[in-house]
Amino acid sequence: MVESLEILHLRETDQVKIQLHSSGGLDSAPPVDFKNPLEKSDYEEISWYFQEYFSDPTGEGSARSEAVETGLRNLGRVLFENTFKGNEESFQIYSSATSKGLANCTLAIVSDQPDFLGLPWELMNDPDNGYSFAQMASITRRVEETQTEVAEVAYFTDQFNVLIISPMPDSVAVGSGDEELPKYGQQSTEALNVLESLNIQVELDYLRPPTWAALQELLGTKQDYYHLVHFDSISLTANEDSSFPLITLEDSSGAADHIPVTDVAKSFKNANIPIVLFSGGIGSMTDPILWSRTGQILSHDGIMQTGILPYSIHGSTHIEFFLREIYQSIATGDLLSTAITKARIGLMNDPHRLTISGKKLSWDWISPQAFQSIHHALQAIEEDQPDPTAPPVIQPEEEPDTGTPLPVAGQYGLIGRSVEIRQLERLFENNPVVLLTGPTGNGKTELALGFARWAERTSNQTLPGGVFYSTFEASHPTGLERIIHEIGTSAAGLPFADMNARQQRNWVADYLKTKPSLLIWDNFQNVAGNPLQDGSGLLTPDEQRDLDEFIADVTQNTSTSRILLVSNDSNLSWMKSQYTSHSLDGLDKNDRLLLAAHIIEKTGVEAGRITTELTELLKLLQGHPLAIQIALPLLKQVPISTLISEIQGNIDGTTLKDQLPEYPSYLSAVMEYSWSKMSRRNRTHLPMLAIFQRRVMMDILNHITQEPAYKNVMGEELGWGACRTMLRTALTDGFLEPISPSVYQIHQSIPQFLGQKLTQQLQGPSVRQLELEFLRVYADTADYFMESLYENQASGVTAILAEEGNLTQAMGLALEAEQWDNAQLLVQPLAQVYRMQKRHPELQRLRAQLLEVTGETASDAMEKGAVELWIYLKGTAASEATELLDIPRAEELNQELLEYLTAQPDGGENPQTAAVYHQSAVIALRRGNWDESAGWLEKSLAIIEDGEDLSSIADDYYLFGQLRQNQRLYTEAKDWYKKALDAHQRVPDEEEMVKDYRALGTICQLKFEYQEAQSWYFRARDMVEESRDEETAIQIYHQLGTLHHAQYEFDEAKELYEQALHLSDRMGNREQMITEFHHLGLLAQTRGILFDEAEEWYLIALEYLETLGDQRGMGDESRQLGVLFHEQKKYDEALEWYTQARDIFEQMGDIQRLARTYGQIGMVYEEKDDVESALEWVSRTYRLTVEHELPVVIQVKAHLGRLRDKIGPDEFSKWWETHNEGEVPTDLDVDTSTIF
Repeated sequence: MVESLEILHLRETDQVKIQLHSSGGLDSAPPVDFKNPLEKSDYEEISWYFQEYFSDPTGEGSARSEAVETGLRNLGRVLFENTFKGNEESFQIYSSATSKGLANCTLAIVSDQPDFLGLPWELMNDPDNGYSFAQMASITRRVEETQTEVAEVAYFTDQFNVLIISPMPDSVAVGSGDEELPKYGQQSTEALNVLESLNIQVELDYLRPPTWAALQELLGTKQDYYHLVHFDSISLTANEDSSFPLITLEDSSGAADHIPVTDVAKSFKNANIPIVLFSGGIGSMTDPILWSRTGQILSHDGIMQTGILPYSIHGSTHIEFFLREIYQSIATGDLLSTAITKARIGLMNDPHRLTISGKKLSWDWISPQAFQSIHHALQAIEEDQPDPTAPPVIQPEEEPDTGTPLPVAGQYGLIGRSVEIRQLERLFENNPVVLLTGPTGNGKTELALGFARWAERTSNQTLPGGVFYSTFEASHPTGLERIIHEIGTSAAGLPFADMNARQQRNWVADYLKTKPSLLIWDNFQNVAGNPLQDGSGLLTPDEQRDLDEFIADVTQNTSTSRILLVSNDSNLSWMKSQYTSHSLDGLDKNDRLLLAAHIIEKTGVEAGRITTELTELLKLLQGHPLAIQIALPLLKQVPISTLISEIQGNIDGTTLKDQLPEYPSYLSAVMEYSWSKMSRRNRTHLPMLAIFQRRVMMDILNHITQEPAYKNVMGEELGWGACRTMLRTALTDGFLEPISPSVYQIHQSIPQFLGQKLTQQLQGPSVRQLELEFLRVYADTADYFMESLYENQASGVTAILAEEGNLTQAMGLALEAEQWDNAQLLVQPLAQVYRMQKRHPELQRLRAQLLEVTGETASDAMEKGAVELWIYLKGTAASEATELLDIPRAEELNQELLEYLTAQPDGGENPQTAAVYHQSAVIALRRGNWDESAGWLEKSLAIIEDGEDLSSIADDYYLFGQLRQNQRLYTEAKDWYKKALDAHQRVPDEEEMVKDYRALGTICQLKFEYQEAQSWYFRARDMVEESRDEETAIQIYHQLGTLHHAQYEFDEAKELYEQALHLSDRMGNREQMITEFHHLGLLAQTRGILFDEAEEWYLIALEYLETLGDQRGMGDESRQLGVLFHEQKKYDEALEWYTQARDIFEQMGDIQRLARTYGQIGMVYEEKDDVESALEWVSRTYRLTVEHELPVVIQVKAHLGRLRDKIGPDEFSKWWETHNEGEVPTDLDVDTSTIF
């Protein structure tokens, strides 16, 4: 049994009595006199120590803190002496209680007086055992000696339900950056980190707005729901007669609203909330007694357990540790008092806190207090431990994650800014578009990203659509089409990109209006550029208007999506949409000091160099994060007083503002002084980084700096070691941010400064020579990237997208220098990735930009010597148009290419001509023109078949196989696929070999050669499993499923479909999941008795398709549901689904699918003996088939002929002449024996 020690306060006699509850019963000591040892001044000093000292421990603060710490030691001894040494019996009880170990002893302080309860009893120290009380199993405070019996409440055990309330009244979010403002919201981010890391299911609600009315409404709807309510960084005030505390919330306008704690306690009691945690923020302390009074009131009014943390713990790492112990312990079934004890011991074991003067010892472990009215621990929350032997469970009703990945934070991340985040929240309550402005480098991007992360983690209900980030930079050309693509593919998957541009825009607009989202658009000043310079913007005036219309469309009211525009410039005269502008100041005093502490620690500035003048330096820099980041490392070389003097001198100078007009004077001044303190080598070579776009890889830079051409310009080479030293020094100096040990990010404010230094250092031709070296190395890198795409597609795509800015920069330089071959090398990896990601509008924009330079026609390109680049651009455009089924455009481009190529002397033997022939064959195949397609392939093979380009030869063979397969000439198709396989084996190209194996499996399956088909599929499977190509493995499992399906081996087929389904689910491949749902439905339908199961699978597939916004897929699935009911002769249901499919295909203009659906509707009416209605629909099918030369013309004619025979030729002719234009068809008697 645990020994329960009590300190019972006898208020009437100003005495305390020691009691012990143990297995032997109750043991009491005689009362002893007790007087509160703390005066008002002592409370003030303790408050100063916890709230201010660790922010700025310089100057007199050091001696003052030592006095406080000495006082705390003495206070602990005094409390122990006055309670347990007051008489011999008290000390004997203490000795008896602790004799079995501190971990087996608890302490309770019982009183109805807040000043007594608020004493730091945890501080008591025994001369023999030190701070033994803090090591006990728990320390609790109670207002009554006898605890109330618990009322049974069935709290959830399958998830941990937490409510966080973090008010920030408007009065807090005002004031200049030099003021020391209360820090509200100090622990919310850390609380989120902890809750997300727990190995249990956590349901978090974050009260918005943090008003009394919203809280009451929420608790009224969620009684018996929350395990814990966390009031984060709150402020307490006293009522007029100081008799009880008031908690500061917000009112509907955002102003402070002071709510009596008694009202809060009553509301919590009515909602059956068992645990409440109050934590104060830096600067939010008023009267310390108010905090213990708050705990006393909640405990008295029946809240089981209340945690009080009057003073904020210093440092996010220690805050997170403290909250982790609290949350984890409660979730595992511990009392709050036990949880706080565990957290306290952890703080004691790691007592040092980061400050601007180094790490300082902190006594913050004494401040957490636990109040308890009922001795009742919650039942442990069940951990997430799925049965490893159980099969995966598909839950199609779950919403997929949405939003785009946010850029990683800088090396210091977002420091502070909790006030500013709440300001942004409040601004969005009144206007869905907010413009965040401020000088370059003052942390707008970090704030925007911090706000985005905060919204992403706490706004699932108000922003269900997700968070999407885009940046408008010259190195990452972002237009509306890119924004739409990123939102659409994130929310709906890659099939979204198959829609045309207008459909994509409409879909995204509808999505943003029905699923409110947060859009962050960074560097928005670049959209229009400098209004005094025509053409300086990234977007044309027409594109700007289009973007403006899109903003207005998706933000029609404050309940729709929100857009945060981040810009250096507040002038958006081109934009007509309404927005609220907010100018971001520098960091306030507390946040400046916190950032300074992190920089000083990371850069290794000695604590002895930090004086009280640091505050003056930070004030001079106006809390500007980048300026602080550049200035503080200089303290390793110069005293603070010197640094202040030098920066002030530069600010007072007249030249800097003219040289860098966009920079604040203090930023220019500190950058200039930092530059002057760099080594000669760094000053010589660092300006080279101005040519890079936001990112520099050390290996690439070194490839440039160690070449003779570089030495000719700069006067010396820079080897690998020197290059690494330069970059690491620039990182320490605040000019770079780390991405990895060999990759660095350049702050967007730095290139302009470095560019100025480069032009001051070198003449124009020399700068041009450096640019050409940059171009040369990146052309080689682009060539390597193309190879990496084939070797490892995923890592290749990642590398190309990471270097997109530098590749774009190099491509621009290549076009300027008319280095057309290098321009092609540079555009190829970008174009390939754009194509893989179906970023077709961006690819078309990129291609148009290049054609604008080379010339649109072959003759224009020939004049510039750019015809090879022109052929590449036109050829890839034709290929893309074919993929997008824009056949007329593809034919036009192919014709343009053929006119040029065949006019050349070697045109008939040029492999480029063969490539165009191949593309023409693809187009003819798409049109169903079999003979024409074969003719083009024969022409292509005549050029290349005797050559050494095995890959192109194999492509022709493979396409010939597809052609013969479409003609149902399966034996010939098989021969062509084997020839393709032989060529690919000689390359060798394993990826293409897998494709050949699969094609051969399919063709054997169509020939009913099932054993051979399985053999080919197995070869493909073995190869992809060895290479761990799970994406292709899914396709092979699916094909094997269809093979067993075709043989009526239903169980085997189902097992393989499900295998493909589970793997698709694990990989997040929703498109393939839909395919498996569909085939599982087909399987159930084929069995002939499981129609309900088939319907269920089809409906799941349809639900997923609706989520993805795949209109064509929705039409196909609706038509399949029509077929399902058609088979069951449920004609009304069949017509309903066919009609739904017809509406979709008509809207999309999909002629082939529309014709097929018309025919199926006609078949339903035919089976209902409604021949006239059947004629109406089948005649529509006939007209579409003939007009568009569809390959199903024989089947359609046969169907129409069958209806003709039912009513007779004469009646048919009359009907046709009445209902249709044109002659009565006379060619309906067709041979259907060749139809498979």
